[in-house]
Amino acid sequence: MSNKIKSKCLKAGIAMLVLLQAAAGYSTELNQEDGIMTNHSTEYVRTLNRNTSTDPDAAFYNPAGLVFMAKDGLHINFSSQTYHVKKTHTLDFYALKIGETGSINPTPHSDAIGTFEGTLPDEYGAELTAPVLPGFDIVWKQDKWAVFFDLAVMQAATNMIFGDGLAVLDWGNLLAFETTFDPSTQAFITFSSDPEAVRNEMYIGITLGGAYEIMNWLSAGGGLRIIHASGNMQVKINDVQYLRDTTPLVADGLELKNDAADEWDLDTDYEGFGFGIILSTHIRPEGLVPVLKGLDATLRFEYYLPMELEKKNNSFKAPVAIEQSGNVDIFKDGTADPSFNGGGGYASPGGNGTKILKTTYAPTLNLGLSYMLFDWIKLLSSGQISFRQMRDLDGREDDYNVGFQVGAGVEFILNQKITLSTGYLYNNFGIKPEARTEADMLLDSHQLGAGAKFSVDENLDINIGAFYQYFVPVTVGYVKYVHVTEPTWSYLKKDYEEARYSVSIGATYRMFSSDSSSGSGFVDDKDDVKSKKKDKQVK
Repeated sequence: MSNKIKSKCLKAGIAMLVLLQAAAGYSTELNQEDGIMTNHSTEYVRTLNRNTSTDPDAAFYNPAGLVFMAKDGLHINFSSQTYHVKKTHTLDFYALKIGETGSINPTPHSDAIGTFEGTLPDEYGAELTAPVLPGFDIVWKQDKWAVFFDLAVMQAATNMIFGDGLAVLDWGNLLAFETTFDPSTQAFITFSSDPEAVRNEMYIGITLGGAYEIMNWLSAGGGLRIIHASGNMQVKINDVQYLRDTTPLVADGLELKNDAADEWDLDTDYEGFGFGIILSTHIRPEGLVPVLKGLDATLRFEYYLPMELEKKNNSFKAPVAIEQSGNVDIFKDGTADPSFNGGGGYASPGGNGTKILKTTYAPTLNLGLSYMLFDWIKLLSSGQISFRQMRDLDGREDDYNVGFQVGAGVEFILNQKITLSTGYLYNNFGIKPEARTEADMLLDSHQLGAGAKFSVDENLDINIGAFYQYFVPVTVGYVKYVHVTEPTWSYLKKDYEEARYSVSIGATYRMFSSDSSSGSGFVDDKDDVKSKKKDKQVK
């Protein structure tokens, strides 16, 4: 087999091998796999712990707590966030082994060789700012019952552009060239290409439900969540070029190798609906054990039915050998393309692919504890267990262990008008280390939030808040095996980094309000403390 053909075959089998396995091992690359966003309300942004909420945002965090709101009537809550995300990763493709009996040698472009003049990015990145990320709740509460409507962004990525592509693209192209490269007779000078990956998605959830006070210390709530999911993924690669120098053997031996024929243009939309069931309970142990006055405990379980979205392919252009490998089948929508490959059509084992993309959310168990330490200090805590491996994602679920979150916060009730707050949250996605990739890094994170609540009057509250989310950088070593014409092992290291922050403002407005008899006698939130202070003033 000639070097030219061999190079093309290797490139075909390699360059998309991992790109289309991003987000979690063998992930689709068509959608994010972070899960449901938890930063739904400004109250969350300023505390990071809302699982014992008895405000209108409890429609999202603690439905059973709605019956313990201090006021009956109509409650409307709206929040908006400016949300910023930055992701970066690097590539160190430092060694290569070719053949079962071959030795591990430095790659021709590595520093160990010394002739390569660069043009590879120092880092690959994507950055976006969502100026408006809304959350909206409407609650009607009357005595022992409440009904609610919640509108929330489940997950989103608006024009997330990887302007330099992903490291895996360069790895694939370099491997294709360097597998047939003889460093004893030539020098690798430069490599360049024009890659780009762009992701867009928006998952919107509407939850309808209610809550009921079973006893003055126990309530139950729940709802049905309907999710509309839509998104798009594009991958383009143009102008792959290699410059090598064979001057020791050939005068003026600079040679430019241009693989522009191996251009890709993959573009696929997806859309569909999903459904979730939310069950919730809120316990105030004071009703059973008076010494536990001021303690609240909550439990919320979320289960999601299989979410299968329909794909629509807008463009499918890729080298024939890449299509034959099956690694781009995820972009196909089940429709034949007789014009592909000069009229030969698709030839991969998956044929026309499938119209369905599975994106089911993981079941979660959410816990909350809060305690009124004094009438001006409220302690908050929360936790989540995410059973990410207990769903059908066409095998991608095997890339996960159990994920979890744990957090704590505090509210300082300065007076009837002002409450200050701060909170901390740790998150672990449960991704297995060997399955982590650059498109969705799923790094562990530490998050800090702070803010304030201003009670303008008894019917209007204004919340402001901000958080910063620091993701723990990791360096992952990989040994990647590919067999096209002969066994080949690549030795790589990748560094992953990410950061996010949010600034938020929100308001809660009450109409037709009156004091509630629900949960009478219990220390609740600031509204209860405010009412007690008013009672003392009257006396």
